[in-house]
Amino acid sequence: MSEHTAPSSFHIALTGHRPNRLAGYNLGDPFYLRLFNQLVQIIGDQLTQHEHLTLHSGMALGADTLWSGAALQLRETHPDRISFVAEIPFPQQSARWPQPSQHTWKTHVEAADVRRVYAPSYSNQALWARNEGMIDAAQLLIAVWDDSPGGGTAGAVAYAQRKSVPILRIDPAQLRK
Repeated sequence: MSEHTAPSSFHIALTGHRPNRLAGYNLGDPFYLRLFNQLVQIIGDQLTQHEHLTLHSGMALGADTLWSGAALQLRETHPDRISFVAEIPFPQQSARWPQPSQHTWKTHVEAADVRRVYAPSYSNQALWARNEGMIDAAQLLIAVWDDSPGGGTAGAVAYAQRKSVPILRIDPAQLRK
């Protein structure tokens, strides 16, 4: 781990829906710009409260990708105050995604200050281990979640609740207005 992930850093993780539960696969949709801007605002607000932030992304399509993009963008303007951790369930995570999304994933992973890989290949256990690993490190969890039961995002929120990690929920419906 780099010096930027020292105990004095405030750790934030994000869990969120995939594109099919957000606004589809067209990242040009205004929904995604609104979500991206809200994530940038949250990071900016946290920078006013903490000297250093370590931002964790599960690197999945959808909310995770926007989060990693926001983290990397703000790290450019605050290189001594932001670290980015790519929480990778397995190395081939993006292999079945559309080509542009694979490129984004690879670019974000390569730019990470820390890369944590949880398993050598796909399994549900790898996905859960990734969620637990990033939430165990977090002091705040952002959940881009429509409050629906079941699925990885709901499971991550439930795990954070059991661990008493504060949750900042972003309701996707509010971004569609």
